[in-house]
Amino acid sequence: LACLPRASLSWFNYRRAGMSSPGEASLADSLMAGKTTAATSWFLPLKVHWSGHTPKEVQARTFKRILDAVVVPTFGLWYLIQASFACVPGVAASSSRNEPSMLAVGLAVIAVWVLAVHCFAFPAPTEDQDAYRAQALIGRWVYLTRHCLTLQAWHLVLSCFAAYSSWLTALTNGMSVWIGGLGWFVTIQYFMLVVPSKPFQEDCELWAGRGVHFKAVGILIHAPALPLAVVDLLFSKTGGGLREAFSWQRTFALVFVYTLVYLCIIVANFQVTERWPYGLMNDLGTSARKWAKFIAAQTVILVAFASLNWLLLLWKIS
Repeated sequence: LACLPRASLSWFNYRRAGMSSPGEASLADSLMAGKTTAATSWFLPLKVHWSGHTPKEVQARTFKRILDAVVVPTFGLWYLIQASFACVPGVAASSSRNEPSMLAVGLAVIAVWVLAVHCFAFPAPTEDQDAYRAQALIGRWVYLTRHCLTLQAWHLVLSCFAAYSSWLTALTNGMSVWIGGLGWFVTIQYFMLVVPSKPFQEDCELWAGRGVHFKAVGILIHAPALPLAVVDLLFSKTGGGLREAFSWQRTFALVFVYTLVYLCIIVANFQVTERWPYGLMNDLGTSARKWAKFIAAQTVILVAFASLNWLLLLWKIS
């Protein structure tokens, strides 16, 4: 709401300049130079809030936050459904509870904070960016990063409560390798695929010109997932609990099922928005061969990351 007066002024200036759309290239730099500001969030010492958004962009941001308020709690149920499938059947009744741990609480706090940054402090896209169109239907839930961060946050929060429930102890132990694989995927693929891509570099330049720390907040969001996964598996969980609850057959089946589910989501989103969630997907075009190769490669990588977490589990319990 605090941005609305500035946003209204921005729209008026756009129309005075004869622009057909407030998202036209270089408009923020040429027209709004010196009239917009970037501010920090109360829980993040980086400049992430830009005052130059139009009323339409502010409305889109509000819609996404309302959507997040609904979907984030829903993902708690989605986590439990996956955990019920991944865990060894029947182990919940006999599983011993984890001991209460300050380490588990610390991991949960960090994961929830990272998710909060992604929901409330990550710069909202403007109309001149493909991300604006890509997020028009389901917000940032079109990105695998949002799925992974939310599932990891729920995993670590429920791991804290597992100290008081044998059922939650079994489910969170059984999910540790899968959630770990997702954490590795978020961190490594972000720095290997997204950061070097031309669309991402263009977005960084655009936001840097607006005074927003887009690149820094992106690193802050994606970097913690891998170390959180490793610490959770090696130090927060017990070897006996992992041995009882983990099923490699069910875990790797879940990898393939989730890949298919996510693919269906982004294809359906593309049919409506005509935009892919990641700029590097634009290079694939309509070539079935390129898409098959890309999907196979990403699935193999996700399986590889889950396998590495499985090896960590075997090393821990040996």
